[in-house]
Amino acid sequence: MIKLITLVKRKKTLSYQEFEDYWRNHHATLVNSQKEALGIYRYVQSVPLQDKKPGNAMRNSRGAPFFDYDGMAEIWWQSKEKMLNIRTSPEAKKAIQLLLDDENQFVDHSQSLIWYVTERTII
Repeated sequence: MIKLITLVKRKKTLSYQEFEDYWRNHHATLVNSQKEALGIYRYVQSVPLQDKKPGNAMRNSRGAPFFDYDGMAEIWWQSKEKMLNIRTSPEAKKAIQLLLDDENQFVDHSQSLIWYVTERTII
């Protein structure tokens, strides 16, 4: 299993509500429509709790810095090989560009973090 994880910052021109609505109701539908072309196994959006007390308490108890992202996205593939191989198809290249063009409507890529990971299940 391989995942692409993105810590997402919204464009400054959008309120959090505008960002969240677009991401949930438009972009998620677009990703779903391209899952076959991209070989996506799973797509997950995580959004921060609006109640900041639990996160602040956890950070303060550890001396951790303030975490200022508007969400986290995970895209899963069955294997690294499948993810890399499918990206070479014309359909996948078109889908990648379509999703990137849409992300440019609501994501500040210069402030977002992106990395690929493998998962270790402990429990």
